[in-house]
Amino acid sequence: MVMLQSVLSAAPSYSMSHFDLPVSLCKRIQSTVTRFWWDNNEYTRKMAWVSWSSMAKPKALGGLGFRDFQVYNAALLAKLSWRLVQHPDCLLGQVLMGKYCTENNVLTATETSNMSHG
Repeated sequence: MVMLQSVLSAAPSYSMSHFDLPVSLCKRIQSTVTRFWWDNNEYTRKMAWVSWSSMAKPKALGGLGFRDFQVYNAALLAKLSWRLVQHPDCLLGQVLMGKYCTENNVLTATETSNMSHG
């Protein structure tokens, strides 16, 4: 089970730390992990006896410790934002602040039509 968590949960981590993935994609990744956990092969589907919300609880609360991918995506993007707040003079901060936050800081920036997905 540890290998399952470390491989399947870590696979989308890079893209999640840079992009706000659509909810539908997060649900599809979560569905793939769920099917991998419950099914024997791709042709037979078994009954999921435990809900995903129960499986995604921390182990200390009786769950299996799987990640909720939407929350994980938001947390990784928040980590990037925190890095920009703490170190605005780093190269990444200079590039992003120069392009998107010329008049204000990263916390009060508003979306514009020319923003990228990252």
